[in-house]
Amino acid sequence: MRRVVITTPENIEVAYRPAGPGSRVVAAFIDYFIQGLLYLLILLLLAGMHDPVAYLESQSSYTVAIALLIVSFINYGYFTLLEMTMDGRTFGKKLLGLKTIRKNGQPIDIKHSLIRNLFKIFLDNYMIGILMMLFREDESRLGDILSSTMVIEEEKENLHFTDAMLPENVRKYLDEEDMTLLLTYMQEKNEVMVEGEKLKEKIQAYFTNKYEGIDEEGVRWIENELNR
Repeated sequence: MRRVVITTPENIEVAYRPAGPGSRVVAAFIDYFIQGLLYLLILLLLAGMHDPVAYLESQSSYTVAIALLIVSFINYGYFTLLEMTMDGRTFGKKLLGLKTIRKNGQPIDIKHSLIRNLFKIFLDNYMIGILMMLFREDESRLGDILSSTMVIEEEKENLHFTDAMLPENVRKYLDEEDMTLLLTYMQEKNEVMVEGEKLKEKIQAYFTNKYEGIDEEGVRWIENELNR
């Protein structure tokens, strides 16, 4: 399995397994199917009217504009809303065990999601995204490139490690980026293929240097977990 090594902002190297075109296409079809069900629901509501065309024509421009916004939201906002609320996943990606992250290993924010999904709407519907993934060595589509994101395969067997398992004092002092770093390493450490021992030492030194004078008990807990 091909892996890519990412250097995080904390200067830590983590290996990820990029998602291939096959799994990404299947995930996309699942999402398009869900969108289709939403469109079908709208059509059924319209079909229940005596004369839906006449009804729409009788409505003000504001009503028509709202209807168009709803359709646009289903078409475009579906992906961004889910990626922001499901940590880089959509329903299709979640079912396939995929996740979108930034190319520096951090979670995506709304800016990255809006950019990548804008190109999904205008290009992927014409198979351009699939063709790019097939012919590019890094299997990225244009939206991935311009938004500096990538889709990875999650290690399902390690997804049980969550922030709820951290001691209260550790959760209290760690900022969001350090929390993400620690959880990501704990989930992925058994799959690290590139200098695993060196990576563990660098992460341990990072947390020790940053938090030793703030929460020594938390630092000892992190050291014990890293050395299990």
